[in-house]
Amino acid sequence: MKIRTAAPIRATMALVAGCLLAACGANPPEPAPAPSTAAPAPTGPDPALVSWAGGYCGAVKDMQLIVYTLAKGFEIKTEADLPKAAASLTKLDTTLAAAIGGLEKLPPASPPAQEANTLSAGELDFYRKLRKQVTESLALLPKGGVDYAQSSLQVIGIDLVSHRSVVETGKIPGLDAAMKADKACELVG
Repeated sequence: MKIRTAAPIRATMALVAGCLLAACGANPPEPAPAPSTAAPAPTGPDPALVSWAGGYCGAVKDMQLIVYTLAKGFEIKTEADLPKAAASLTKLDTTLAAAIGGLEKLPPASPPAQEANTLSAGELDFYRKLRKQVTESLALLPKGGVDYAQSSLQVIGIDLVSHRSVVETGKIPGLDAAMKADKACELVG
């Protein structure tokens, strides 16, 4: 009789052991996370930075394009072309005056985008120096003639094309997103 009772007991023990092992391997239910009392993270760029970016872009956007409309030194060949040089320099002077005025009106940018202040200060410094150069060129143009007009337009054109901002907009936290959110920045990069 020992043989007959031993087999069912072994089967029962194996079944119990299997159930115990299965129960040990099961994960207990995790408690639900506590409700958060913190305000949800804001989505989109900082409205104050978007406003700053709009002011900045409004001030500099025409400067981004003016190099394409200026007379080039090689286009000034005779005395008859001097009015074209004067008109280009006058247009640049007007555009520079508007850019300088717009940059001077910008409010200070707040952290973490305070580096935007360095960006605008660098542009303001460059535009002021360039405007001084343009003003001098306009004053000397009638006396300097064709050679002076050619070299003046060439130097100013090179200065405009080779100019790089002291700070890249992509390195200023949040500024790229703010610029994408303002239509005035579509052509400014």
